[in-house]
Amino acid sequence: MSTSSLAELQSVPSSTKRTELSVEALRHEAPTAGQVNVLEARHGDPIPMYGDANARGFKTVEDLSVTDCVIAHLEAEEVDAVFGVPGGNIAPFQQALRKHASMRFIIASHESGAAFMADGYARATGKLGVCMVTAGPGATNALTGVASAHLDGVPLLAISGNVPTERVGLMALQESSSTHGVNTVEMFRQACASSVGVGDAQSFQRLLARSLRTAQGLPGGAAHLSIPANIARQPIHRATVPTTRGAFRARPPSAPFEDLRAAFTMLRTARRPLIFLGSGAREAMGQHGEAFNAFITQHGIPVATSVRAKGLFSEREALSLGVLGLAGSKRSETYLRDGVDVLLVLGSRLGEWATRSFHKHFQAIHHVIQVDVNAANIGQFLPVRLPIVADVGSVVTGLAELGQMIGPSSGARVQERWSQVMALKEPAPHVRAAQAEGMVKPQQLMAELDKHLGPDMDLYIDMGNCTAWTSNMLHVTPPTRVFYPCGLSSMGWSCGAVIGGKLGRPERAAVAITGDGAFLMNGVEMLTASRYRVGTVTIVLNDNFLGTVNHGEHVQDRSYPLEDEFYSLGNPDLERFSESLGARAYTVTAPGELDALLPEALRRADETGQPQVIIARIDYREVPPYGERFAAVASDAT
Repeated sequence: MSTSSLAELQSVPSSTKRTELSVEALRHEAPTAGQVNVLEARHGDPIPMYGDANARGFKTVEDLSVTDCVIAHLEAEEVDAVFGVPGGNIAPFQQALRKHASMRFIIASHESGAAFMADGYARATGKLGVCMVTAGPGATNALTGVASAHLDGVPLLAISGNVPTERVGLMALQESSSTHGVNTVEMFRQACASSVGVGDAQSFQRLLARSLRTAQGLPGGAAHLSIPANIARQPIHRATVPTTRGAFRARPPSAPFEDLRAAFTMLRTARRPLIFLGSGAREAMGQHGEAFNAFITQHGIPVATSVRAKGLFSEREALSLGVLGLAGSKRSETYLRDGVDVLLVLGSRLGEWATRSFHKHFQAIHHVIQVDVNAANIGQFLPVRLPIVADVGSVVTGLAELGQMIGPSSGARVQERWSQVMALKEPAPHVRAAQAEGMVKPQQLMAELDKHLGPDMDLYIDMGNCTAWTSNMLHVTPPTRVFYPCGLSSMGWSCGAVIGGKLGRPERAAVAITGDGAFLMNGVEMLTASRYRVGTVTIVLNDNFLGTVNHGEHVQDRSYPLEDEFYSLGNPDLERFSESLGARAYTVTAPGELDALLPEALRRADETGQPQVIIARIDYREVPPYGERFAAVASDAT
């Protein structure tokens, strides 16, 4: 970089007045040759949407059946597990997978569980998740799990069967067409990025390629193919199949240099900046976490995350504010309340989970920089001064490089930022003084779990009170990972997802945290884990209520006590239920018991492959930290 350009950028005033300049002015300050040489090669012209097929590696195969064409594509993507429930209309696939040595067909107890397993597999591995279900009820049962993955941007391919084409219109068993039965193609079209019915073998590979590009593209999500049973067996005369992984993956564009410079200047001159990480930053933080940490440390910029991005930045770092959003930390809430002048959003849609029910403190921020690979996500909630449609990783590395070349605005400004963050104190959680006999406080349970979060552990958190307790109280540090299904907020998700995740990454400990209501929905998948020797650990918060709605309604209407049986679960014996499905079960009823038990349960799961279930009887009276959500529901009801 030339001396003149360095001096030009370093001469930016330290006051926040600099951020009042138009973005166009910041973008079009002429870069010098030095700047272009350092950054433009990495952050210049967007990378093409899809790779060159010839360069990626394809081969032509004569008379390959539709079924074998699917398996060949999945092999190239290194998929080693497909999840589903058998049925006559997908018989060609289950028969082919039964003979396949390197790709297992994992038979779930229910199609929704199979879809949740495929979701967890994709999140844990970064590969494509695949579920296969039969026509009619098989497809309708899978819909929730497929939609859940799609709304979280998880790459998932759902294949459903259909009756042979010669039987369409005859009211054949489980017919799923536009003529009779449930039109599953149209049904999935409302819940996926794409849904296609296959009409003949010769056009199939084109439709398959399009579905794979959609699922693994930008922004990614779920794709569905409905394949009639007779077409699944038919040959493709000249099939083109990939030979290497990634042939259908999109490569996101890199951020233009002028946008990086504008963003850097706004952050550099801000008085109270904040970086907000969403789940769209997961890959970027995995690859460029060190560069990001160096940048925020150098400039003294605090970092908060959405619930789904929890743990992408270590929550034990001094500049971490923890989760900002529903069930977030008091530190992040206080920092936002006291005013933010520049907000950099990396990979978040800023939905209700992330914004504390669209809180007014977010709306007071005038200078917002939002980075996302999907342009449709930008500006949905807040006016955005600097929109950047690009790969989050290119922004992280670009800002880090500018920070190394130019440095912070001033030592005093950085020190002021550090002082602001260090002054924030996280209050001790409010806990009822009386300890109920035979129960443990959920706050105590989280404190004990927090001690055992190891670097080789993946957490799969369900929806309900467990979401709030874990989001608010656990301190996650990479490479520990945590996954939440916030897009559709599906109860019972973790019961399947933890199995798919463990199958995809068997070397990592897989722990599900769920409520008893969600466990009753999909806990039957313990049988799947037991049959296939998938050593998971599931911690069930057992309060014998549908706790979230019980507490949420109690906020609105105090005429009914929390003990009212309207939302009671009937006190089922969850330990015997788990054991009947092949799991080893334990019950925790007092402080210290989880702390003593969890290491042994993790060891047994790893060594024996037997799923472990810990039933933790928690105090139902403790209010989960969902303040804004409960307040919003109460407000909507008035």
